[in-house]
Amino acid sequence: MGNGNLSEPCLCRELHPNCDPSTCPQAAHVTGQHAPLTSFRELRKSADRGCQTCATVVEALLVPEVRAAWRDCIAPALEAKRPGLVQGLEQDEDLIELEFDPPDTVNGRRVVRMRASHTSTDWRNFNIWRVPSVGEFLTHRSDDACSAISSLQYHPTQRTDSSQNLEQLKAWIEACDRKHTCLASAASILPTRVVKISGGEVRIVKTAGERARYATLSHRWGARESFTLTKSNEQTFADDIPWETIPKTFQDAIWLTRQLNIEYIWIDTICIVQDDPEDWRRESVRMKFVYGKSYINIAASHATDSSADLFTSSDLPQRYPAYAVPDNHGVFVRQQPYRTHNEFGSNYGSDSRFPLLRRGWVLQERLLSPRVVYFDAEEMKWECNTAADCQCGGIVSVWNFKIDHCRSVLRGETSLSIEWMRIAERYSELELTYDSDRVVALAGIAAQASRLGRGGRYLAGVWEEDLAHQLCWEILDTHRKPDQYVAPSWSWLSVFGSVGYFNRMDYHKCSQIDVEITEVECTTAEETDETGPVVGGFLRLNGRCAHMRAELLDPGSNDVPPKFELTHKATGEKMGDGEWVEMDFVMSEDDARKIGEVVVLYWGDMCDDRNNFLVLKAVTGQARTFERLGIFWYDKRTESEDLGRVLGWCRLETGIVIV
Repeated sequence: MGNGNLSEPCLCRELHPNCDPSTCPQAAHVTGQHAPLTSFRELRKSADRGCQTCATVVEALLVPEVRAAWRDCIAPALEAKRPGLVQGLEQDEDLIELEFDPPDTVNGRRVVRMRASHTSTDWRNFNIWRVPSVGEFLTHRSDDACSAISSLQYHPTQRTDSSQNLEQLKAWIEACDRKHTCLASAASILPTRVVKISGGEVRIVKTAGERARYATLSHRWGARESFTLTKSNEQTFADDIPWETIPKTFQDAIWLTRQLNIEYIWIDTICIVQDDPEDWRRESVRMKFVYGKSYINIAASHATDSSADLFTSSDLPQRYPAYAVPDNHGVFVRQQPYRTHNEFGSNYGSDSRFPLLRRGWVLQERLLSPRVVYFDAEEMKWECNTAADCQCGGIVSVWNFKIDHCRSVLRGETSLSIEWMRIAERYSELELTYDSDRVVALAGIAAQASRLGRGGRYLAGVWEEDLAHQLCWEILDTHRKPDQYVAPSWSWLSVFGSVGYFNRMDYHKCSQIDVEITEVECTTAEETDETGPVVGGFLRLNGRCAHMRAELLDPGSNDVPPKFELTHKATGEKMGDGEWVEMDFVMSEDDARKIGEVVVLYWGDMCDDRNNFLVLKAVTGQARTFERLGIFWYDKRTESEDLGRVLGWCRLETGIVIV
């Protein structure tokens, strides 16, 4: 599938990374980057000039079912231009543009991305591949001078426990073992207890420093999880666990672990004594090592509790069928789902389709495990510290949440502060059964970064390095303050609700912090563990402040925080025009009416010209000591006059303490 004598860079050049430059001229032009967008018309011209790869792509995209799929995204433009008229191929070519994804960003797949030329939001992605000949299967090599259209070994299947799926999983593991450094050692020191599953037996064994490979299971606890290890059944579980008593999710995970020739699996419900607080405390701290040293973590993504099947049937092969490309023997094309796996991306929240990924504890299970295989309602997905993949092709390695985390925390390639803001955003929207788990369920991820010397001291959910930027969070949805102390009010951990950092992506390029932090301390229950439960903390700083009266406009409700309008005490002028404080949490009407006066502290000119003020309430009986109540901000581009007026009220104050 060569390119004739074309020596100049071709539109398809990024599809040639595996070609030999001595036989394929385009191999010399591969950059590994996205080539500029081009039109369908230009692609056809390239094919007419003799590029066989472009000609194959054109033929693939003109398969009737494929053409119908990409025509959907230009239909509005067609109708708007010539109402009621069916447009021909030339008109399609004028309105559609495409690009080739570099294969190394999509796990070797040859992906063509198409969109209407008037919009960037609605894409159609297509995989193009060839089926190797019998000779190629036997020799593992191609006689073709060009391998731009490569083979695709694994495809969506109708059952996630099929033999093809098992082979796919083994291939992912083998590739990770051979190409990556995700796993330091195949055999690790076993956790305190593991489930021994070799030789047909299933029982709990206590370990004493033995080394072996073991799997872990991430699953969602049900409302009444009864199959647990307790003081009363500990000896029984050590003797034998009858197969018929084991929940279905656990049975399937054990079956899969056996297929991978692994003797042990760790499952939290039966490897920690659930009615022994001391055992739970001790083992919960060790979870970061349990998952961090596992050979593979099995994630029951779609299951709401342990009674559900780990494996499911899928209609992906029917929804995204493969079509043979005419006049190209052995070449096929299939539409690939687009943006269906946002919950695995860096800049998206958790997806309600996956109950497991809404669980707070699972975030560290996902990020600490070197390798995770997810079983959801449609297919099997893979994440390791280096790559991500799935059977439909909708997940890619670029901008993957776990991979970006590893690049920052493990390899120091990107800013820890930016990565931690992303973690805070993701973790804050997850569910926890107990408020007391708020700090503990994040501790493993924090300990990983701390152990590698990133970010300075860990301080109740934020890092000492770039601290001021990390304190500029805001609440995005329902939010409450827990009954028990969890963290200082300046930490996003102090309130329960989804938080956001509008300054996250490029804060280091454009934000200008106005405050000067002079001292910060955080006290944990165990002094030697800075990631453990927090018992106190304070922040001392110098900054520009204005003293305001807080007028209660609306007391709010159980789900809605109160609304306050702020008035400058000295001048009687209002802060903002019809705007109010974005409160951090809901409160009773009685508490809201007690607020009365507040201090606004100018934090700085943040990214996108958002000028932020923290709203503080004085702590009774403690001089110059405050708690954070909320945030107030101006857009300098449209509210510069109001901003200047408020800054004119502000006076520099020193030794301000926030607890």
